[in-house]
Amino acid sequence: MNGRILFSLILLSIGCCFDAVRTTKNEEIQKFTIQMIGYSPQKTDDYVAVSVEATPGYVVGFEPMAHADRVHHMLLYGCTMPASDQGFWRGMETCGWGGGSYILYAWARNAPNLVLPKDVAFSVGHEQDGIKYFVLQVHYAQPFAGEVHDFSGVTMHISQRKPMNLAAVMLFVSGTPIPPQLPAFQNNITCMFSSSTPIHPFAFRTHTHAMGRLVSAFFKHDGHWTKIGKRNPQWPQLFEAIPSKLTIGKGDQMSASCRFDSMDKNRTVNMGAMGVDEMCNFYMMFHYDAKMENPYPQGAICSQDHPNLMKDYPADGFELLPTRPELEHHAHQSKIPFGIVQEAIHEKLGGIKLGQVAGLAFNNQKQLLVFHRAERVWDANTFDNYNILLDKTPIKDPVILVVSFNGNQTRLDKKLGAGKFHLPHGIYVDKDDFVYTTDVGSHTVSKWKIEGEELKNIWTSGESMLPGPDQKHYCKPTGITRIGDQLYVTDGYCNSRVVVLDLNGKFIQQFGLPGEEAGQFNLPHDIVSDSQGRILVTDRENGRVQHMTTQGHVIEEFKSTMFNNIYSAASHEDYVFMVPGRPIMGHESEGIAVFVGRSGAGLIEYSFGPATRGKREQMGPQFGQPHCLRVSPDGDQIFVGDIAEGKARLWQFKVQREENMSSMTSSISLGWPSLTQTDAKYNSFFVLLAIAILVLGAYCVRRRCRNLENGGTLFDKRVSRSNVGFKPLRTEETVGFISDGSESD
Repeated sequence: MNGRILFSLILLSIGCCFDAVRTTKNEEIQKFTIQMIGYSPQKTDDYVAVSVEATPGYVVGFEPMAHADRVHHMLLYGCTMPASDQGFWRGMETCGWGGGSYILYAWARNAPNLVLPKDVAFSVGHEQDGIKYFVLQVHYAQPFAGEVHDFSGVTMHISQRKPMNLAAVMLFVSGTPIPPQLPAFQNNITCMFSSSTPIHPFAFRTHTHAMGRLVSAFFKHDGHWTKIGKRNPQWPQLFEAIPSKLTIGKGDQMSASCRFDSMDKNRTVNMGAMGVDEMCNFYMMFHYDAKMENPYPQGAICSQDHPNLMKDYPADGFELLPTRPELEHHAHQSKIPFGIVQEAIHEKLGGIKLGQVAGLAFNNQKQLLVFHRAERVWDANTFDNYNILLDKTPIKDPVILVVSFNGNQTRLDKKLGAGKFHLPHGIYVDKDDFVYTTDVGSHTVSKWKIEGEELKNIWTSGESMLPGPDQKHYCKPTGITRIGDQLYVTDGYCNSRVVVLDLNGKFIQQFGLPGEEAGQFNLPHDIVSDSQGRILVTDRENGRVQHMTTQGHVIEEFKSTMFNNIYSAASHEDYVFMVPGRPIMGHESEGIAVFVGRSGAGLIEYSFGPATRGKREQMGPQFGQPHCLRVSPDGDQIFVGDIAEGKARLWQFKVQREENMSSMTSSISLGWPSLTQTDAKYNSFFVLLAIAILVLGAYCVRRRCRNLENGGTLFDKRVSRSNVGFKPLRTEETVGFISDGSESD
């Protein structure tokens, strides 16, 4: 195991074991997350797993964090023992031999969240349920392109109230090979239900690989067949709700069938876990009376083939469903490896040598505006102890470069702003092509219009060269964005607030105070809006991004033990991109990465960075001190501005995916309520698209999972700050990395 994987494992083990339980507004419900360790697949059809001790309770919902671009499928098991005591392992094993193996949840093909019906839950972490560990198995279809590390996982919503009914999942699975050159070949599975505890199917999901056309299941009681469910496995592989109440009792027959099309095959295709194999899976989610005996105490699986019992299987179970192109497109898994590839490192643009790249913004023509400091550098001698700029002469060179990109080729279209700025920081272009800037040197916010080769000032807010905490002054303002008819300014190094202006630069209101609580800031360093008209504030020295309403109410925060500072953030569709400006102390050799999470989850899904990051013997250029980050409007390119001394650069990355795939998003509107909407009630029922995989045996063996208890204080260090309110303060943007206690850059 290399150093980066081990470091990530320690961090995420801490997150799973200690930090993953989060209380929601409904105090009864907690969140517990199990995630991958920052893994980068090494081969085609790479299977890996992580384990963590189960927290006792009753699981009432599942929230996936993954995308079909990166992950083929995830399976969450409840195990008496994990297959390994290492916390992370490669291979297809999940649970250990000698105990129970229970499927709790399955995800694939961009399935949404899953919320169970009222008074139904999975029992976990109790002596009687046999689930002492959670094991998350992740299947990667192919290696990533570029230096991408995956943190996909599942968040469980756990209640401490015992429900009236306990949930379980039964897997119907066939091992029958598929002959070639057949337009319709059926794989059939049949079992008899022998328990005296009746079960009630309430949801189902199907899974095959590319040859599957239909999967169905029925049960027979007193000679009458009743449908459990049927679905096209090429659609998002969901646990679909069963609309009517069903009861399966002792002596009933349960059968399932998979229909395959093998016309394009010239050989027999076996059943198996690899991409070249096929699968025939029907997952039946059911509940039973919590006061009665568990009908499947070791896990529920049906894999028998009794042809004589299938002779009268309903014709409806073999008939194809109408096509649904929109679902097939959403469920499509890319044949091109997902990746974020370093495309270029720019030290010059149009022959102009870059100074510290402080800000980036895209205009409506998809050109990138690069806001750099030319020859000026922020260091220990830039300000006095009262935040007054010592060199009050404006920068004589153009500091706004308007650039077009074609792959890694650049064209400098305009160079603007000579003699107008003192120490550039943030830049933004609105839908009307007005340019907004923040200048930490002059403590001002300005609105501009580009007219030909000139930058015309519309207004300037704040008193030049005079910092302050009131409605007419700023103290080193950092970022700006527009939502509707209002502007939002992060202010900044001294004031720890967000100032709201109208489009004429007039003060409307402000929110935020110094501190670490929700809605408080310790150096708000950047601000952007999301697609829903909300703001993302980069709370730099608190090491987080706060996702907020325009009134300053916190929706969620992105925070992780993998970083303790965040300099900049960007939003594209439902993803949030974040970049630290400094590595964690003591782990400088690991380098700095960009971290990516999804709106609504508040957790990191994957990271990326410069090529060969972390491989010392092959180390290429690495991030020095990332300061700003933006994503192109089409989501195809990501740019990072670097301010490291002597290494001021613009980094350019390319998102690799199929051309017809939607841009890095997994959202789809299916008319179901979100998990957030049902946190308090769990009354309405919807179930999730998910995938499954061949059950690799029913039980697995081995030793107790090692609980990684140490290291929490090491990686959860926070930067303290004593300056409450406005105070004279020494700041610097200095050589290398600034100290943890500094508020600079």
